[in-house]
Amino acid sequence: MTTNPLKRQREPDDDPACSSTYYADASMTTSSATTASTTILDLPTELIEYICCCDSLKLIDVFNLAISHSKLNNCLFHERNSCLWKSKFIQKYGLLDNEEYEVVIDGQNTWKDEIMLRMSLDKAVPAEIIQMPCKYMKFKNVPYHLYPFSQYLNSKNEGHRYYILSAIAAYYKQLQSNECCNENYDLLYMAHQFLIYSCQVYFGYKLSHFLSLPPAEQIVERGFYLLGRWWCPTINIPYRDINKSLNNIAIDVCNRIRSTNPVHPLFEHENCLKQVVERGKLNLDHDLFDETSTMFILDNIRQIIFSEDQLVCYCNHDLNCFLLQQVIDRRKGSVFLLCVIFESVARRLGVKVRLTATSVHNFVSWSSSWPGNKRGNPTCYLVDIAGGGVMRKATVCPVSRKLPEQYNGNSILDLFWTFSKTVEQLTIENMATYKYVLDFQKLLKPDDSEVEFKCQKFHQYYDYCRCPLLRNPSNPYAPNHVDEKNIMYTDWEEIFPLVPKKRGEIHDPKYSIGMMIDTITMGSGSCSSIVTKRGVVVGWTRVPSNNPLPNPTVYHVLIRPDHYFSTAKYQNPVIKAIREGRYEKLQRQLKPYDYSFKNIGKFFTHYSHELCAFVPINDLAQLYPDDLSHTISKSKNIDCKVKQFTGRHVVPKY
Repeated sequence: MTTNPLKRQREPDDDPACSSTYYADASMTTSSATTASTTILDLPTELIEYICCCDSLKLIDVFNLAISHSKLNNCLFHERNSCLWKSKFIQKYGLLDNEEYEVVIDGQNTWKDEIMLRMSLDKAVPAEIIQMPCKYMKFKNVPYHLYPFSQYLNSKNEGHRYYILSAIAAYYKQLQSNECCNENYDLLYMAHQFLIYSCQVYFGYKLSHFLSLPPAEQIVERGFYLLGRWWCPTINIPYRDINKSLNNIAIDVCNRIRSTNPVHPLFEHENCLKQVVERGKLNLDHDLFDETSTMFILDNIRQIIFSEDQLVCYCNHDLNCFLLQQVIDRRKGSVFLLCVIFESVARRLGVKVRLTATSVHNFVSWSSSWPGNKRGNPTCYLVDIAGGGVMRKATVCPVSRKLPEQYNGNSILDLFWTFSKTVEQLTIENMATYKYVLDFQKLLKPDDSEVEFKCQKFHQYYDYCRCPLLRNPSNPYAPNHVDEKNIMYTDWEEIFPLVPKKRGEIHDPKYSIGMMIDTITMGSGSCSSIVTKRGVVVGWTRVPSNNPLPNPTVYHVLIRPDHYFSTAKYQNPVIKAIREGRYEKLQRQLKPYDYSFKNIGKFFTHYSHELCAFVPINDLAQLYPDDLSHTISKSKNIDCKVKQFTGRHVVPKY
């Protein structure tokens, strides 16, 4: 909004040349002068506030208006104007959804304070991420206690925790959508690390709160939605979308039932579809219809959900099959989550089914719980999800009323635990997923000795930081970073020296930082095998030698670890000291096809096809000030075919 500057009205004596014209046209200008004398300052305060609440006025317009006059400043910036600031908060950040986060407004937190805080964090979070690569370059992994904004991430105010997550998610999405996203390795790396951490903290609080709810309020799809956000923070789908998708499936079943049996008791009430949506918010105590009507509903659910072939996926490499959001969209995934979808749709249609996990299969079980049922022991049925939803009678123990080999319970905690054990099969190819599984199991059973042992072994073999959600019982609102250490590279003083290492000596290193080199190890004696490993130079050290040969150079190379055990290839890359020797040769690699080093963004900003090398971040480049010119001089001798490489850029997998 723009306003004309407030000026004193012109008087006739101000300009003698215009005086005659003024008196001649006095009758014509009287009405216009009267109109011009009325400004926004003459309006009541309430009306000014009401006008500023309009969507056509942006927040910047309100700021500009407020600074134009002291009255407007007092009117618009007064703390009691919560209606104005709430409208601007919603206008900028969307409608409030208490399922996602809740903004607490009280004597200490006003709408003005909230929008100011969130806007400041939107700027502060990206600014902090830009500084992260240089700050954490020396660490193998960034210890959690060094991450910024802990006072907001662990605030009792859920809204403040969400502001951090929202800011980092928006910045991460911005980096990914950038056409030159492959030239932001350093920013992508740190943004991804901080996004994972903030997601675990934020949704860790949400999961803890969810587990503390009464069983009637522990909606199963809500729990698995939170777990999906915990495991895969880059998939940003709000719960309302999940709820809407499940409602739509249930409505499709209703429409099918209506077309075949319009007198079904499901349609006794005029607003039956509204009741379908409402039943998704709470668990059912019992079936709403008799056994015959309920079995008819279950049969129609089967025909809607299993209308396509091969819904169950038994892969052990695709995390999408274990994320509720993705399984609903693709209608294909883990049998466990298909059971969750079946239960959620059945509940909306007034059928109480149970997710029943056994040592062999995952099923949905049902026996009539209709209050009017006169049978003492109604028949128990298993809905075979893996078999296309076919129902068959099940044998139940007459004493325990359990199925053969059924686990002890079907509570949310039991289901979470069973599901976490199921997802462990993904860890064959993804150690990061295994870490999330262990973190989640630690959250479910913090005092379990077996979980604690697995956590200790994992962190002993892999350079991962401890779980950010190990809370101290005496301080339940903040993470307790047990045994947190600043784990630096062993020879970090050589890799990142206090005094910059310059060239110009007789025996300068052949390779400079950022170059990719192959380490060719030749077997000795009877062993004739040749092993080639690729790495990127992150530093070098001249080593004095008593031999008459030139002083050797030790290169510090970011490289995959040696395969001392079967899963070593999934470890974080290490910085290994390498020098040419009798059985080890070094050779420069020019083909830029290996971008998959997890920590590549901690040291380099992007890969330059002109130089055939990675470009170091500023702080690393300053430690080796002559290496860039050395790389440029070497690139002049490279075949132009290599320099003109136009292959597909691959973002590093973190």
